[in-house]
Amino acid sequence: MDHDPPPRYYRERWLRQLQHYPDVLRWKGSVWPRILPLITLTGFYAYAIAYAYLKLNYTVIALNNSVVPALSVVLGLLLTFRANTSYNRYYEGRQLFEGILSRSRNLARLIWTSIPERTQNDHLEKMRCMKLLLAFAVATKHQIRNELGCDYYDLDSLLPPNWVPAAADDLIQNDPLSPSSYGEEQRQQQQQQEQQLPSLGEAAEAIQEIRKKAEEVFSSDEDLPDIKDASIGDMSLPLEILFRMGLYVQQAKSVGKIDGIFSSSIINHLNEMNDYLAALERIANTPIPVSYRIHLKQSLALFLATIPFTLVAQLRWWMVPTVTLAGFTLYGIDAIGAEIENPFGYNPNDLPLNQFCDGLRKEIEFIVYHLPCETEETLK
Repeated sequence: MDHDPPPRYYRERWLRQLQHYPDVLRWKGSVWPRILPLITLTGFYAYAIAYAYLKLNYTVIALNNSVVPALSVVLGLLLTFRANTSYNRYYEGRQLFEGILSRSRNLARLIWTSIPERTQNDHLEKMRCMKLLLAFAVATKHQIRNELGCDYYDLDSLLPPNWVPAAADDLIQNDPLSPSSYGEEQRQQQQQQEQQLPSLGEAAEAIQEIRKKAEEVFSSDEDLPDIKDASIGDMSLPLEILFRMGLYVQQAKSVGKIDGIFSSSIINHLNEMNDYLAALERIANTPIPVSYRIHLKQSLALFLATIPFTLVAQLRWWMVPTVTLAGFTLYGIDAIGAEIENPFGYNPNDLPLNQFCDGLRKEIEFIVYHLPCETEETLK
């Protein structure tokens, strides 16, 4: 019986794999840089114990080996809980961000193929809504990284040109050229600098217009007492993007472009994206309790400080590399848990959020530039 021949790239891939270092020899991506000072300190400490026992004849420092099992059981439980909890946060973060990508793909298909375009303005609004889908994923990435505001290279071309998000208010308030940062004596200098930077002045004026419009809406005595004192920048950018897309869907429904059933389907997708955002914020803003981390490190230090006294009589000088290797293993497990505890940063072991967003960008660009939004001959 004839078998299918191997693909042409089979041998080339096999050769390429030989060119990479095996994992046992890798430095980049490992926890070596993080724990190397602790391992070095542990090795010097073990050498000091061995020198005192073997060279200075302080034999009374040797302890019975029965002390180690009692500490090792408790330490093993603490490290296991630490590693499992951190990996669960890492894996849950991956699932949640994948949920955002999946809902964005579904919404991109629904909006692009099911909302009709009657005028050029309809096409423009649909294009902006498609870009807002991508902007939500990118803004969520920055939000869970605690990168507030909207002044980022991957958000510049995604937000509508005449829309100043509430997140921009943080930039105006914290900017040294903002009006609120100046006193009476510096107003003239501030006006001159605003003329040199007209974009900043326009952003400040736009935010002031938003505040004025917010004060002109219907109000009553039952409103929240501090609603006028709240900063407009308190709204997160991903949440504001969801509001904008919801308004677009409501507008399309009100003018008869879509029916109520289709509108409800899109709103359900937006609600799920909001749930994913809240879950990601929960992971990012809820670290492992400080008391647990402190107790784990104290128990780990106590174990590594005790074990040389129980091994020096039996292993003599071999106790030094043995304790050093034990410190590498235990400190490494603790460092791995600390590194993947918050998987949204820029470390090699964090989730590649930039890569996820770039993949979604390519997909939406393909839909916009290569797939028709309305046609009668789709399958011909």
